[in-house]
Parts: sequence; structure tokens; C-alpha cells
Amino acid sequence: MLIKNVEFVKSVSSAAGLPDDGKPEFAFIGRSNVGKSSLMNMLLGRKNLVKTSKKPGKTVLLNYFNVNNAFYFVDLPGYGFASRSKSEQDLWRVLIEKYLKTRKSLAAVFLLIDSRHGFLPNDGQMVEFLEHFGIGYTPVFTKTDKLTKTELSVVRQKYPDSFFASALSGAGREQLLDYIDKILSNGDSE
Repeated sequence: MLIKNVEFVKSVSSAAGLPDDGKPEFAFIGRSNVGKSSLMNMLLGRKNLVKTSKKPGKTVLLNYFNVNNAFYFVDLPGYGFASRSKSEQDLWRVLIEKYLKTRKSLAAVFLLIDSRHGFLPNDGQMVEFLEHFGIGYTPVFTKTDKLTKTELSVVRQKYPDSFFASALSGAGREQLLDYIDKILSNGDSE
């Protein structure tokens, strides 16, 4: 897939603000500091379109990016550690849950996992949530450039039905974009 154009559309704080044009949506979710924004920038071929931060919990809204005027990438708030109050985190949780459970135009959910740490307890809770509500998801292991070839091989063998990516090296970009293109071509959703 060739990314010809991409633009930030809007940030959404409630279900009322979600786009209603029916374009397919590809949601990216993961722990705070998993490299979600960096991965999205790498996939989109842009350096600073999706805001990145060294501080966990920077993304606090659903951020929509129009890709090729055909579909959206949706950057969801990270879960786990965040330098925000518990009440603020609870608001994000409710927004994320409502979005994931009710969004009809949701084509796929990419669950990002830091390849250095694997599935941590809060990742497990997200998997339980998704599976409980029958929401399909695709694991994407990030920061693979931080692993040795042997370590990466072990992770690949343990999770063969996953994608492996590095925002730094661009590894995994073609495979993920081909996967998105296949979903769009087939009209399948996860």
C-alpha cells in the first residue's frame, strides 16, 4: 500500500464527536510508552504527524488521522502508567471501552506490545476485555530494534501470528500496510 496523503482530522473526547462518514478505522492501542505514536508515524511515512513524548500518558483523546482519504488511523490513549489522575484515567477507560465495543466502522485493532517486555499484566487485562466482547485484535510487537537477533527469534517463535516492528528501522512497515490493504480489499474487519 502506498500512503499518498495523510492529515490529522481531530481529537475526540466523547462518542458524540466521532466521525460519521463510515470510513474504515484502524485503532492502535497499547500501554503508555509502548511506542504507539512512533509506530503510527513510521507506517504513515511522517516524522511528527502523530505527537510523541518521552512522558507516558501523553495521548488523552482519540486522535483521528485521515489516510489517503479512504480510512482512518485512530490513536487511542495508552493504558497502564500515566502521569495523570485516577479520575482522568477512568474517563479514558470509559471512552476507550465505549469506542471498542460500539464502533461499527472499526476495521481492526492493533494491540501494541513492547517486544522487550512481552505481555505484561495490563496487556493481559486488555486481551481479556477484547476477547470478552468478541473484539478481534492483532498483536504488534514494537521496538524490535532493541532486541538481539536471538531474542527477536525467540519472541517470533512464541507469537507466530503477530507482527514485529521497529519505528526506528522501519521493520514491519510493508507487512503491516499489506495487512491493512488486505482488510480494506476484502472488506473484512477483525
